[in-house]
Amino acid sequence: MPTRPSLRGYGAALVVGVAVVCMGVLALAFTVPERLFKSTAGLVAFFVALVLIVVCGVVANLYDLRQTLQEEFG
Repeated sequence: MPTRPSLRGYGAALVVGVAVVCMGVLALAFTVPERLFKSTAGLVAFFVALVLIVVCGVVANLYDLRQTLQEEFG
């Protein structure tokens, strides 16, 4: 009988989800920069995504999220 993932597994999935959303914002900055950087909200979203992607990378390396995701969901 399969067991439910722990809170650790959901946290790892949340970090990956945040990183994916941040990558989407950063990809938008490279594809349509004039539209994203025209407004203050777009500029703030870009810098927030940049900071969050770095934080997600540090967390992923500190807590070995690849192994955690494999153990919980794989």
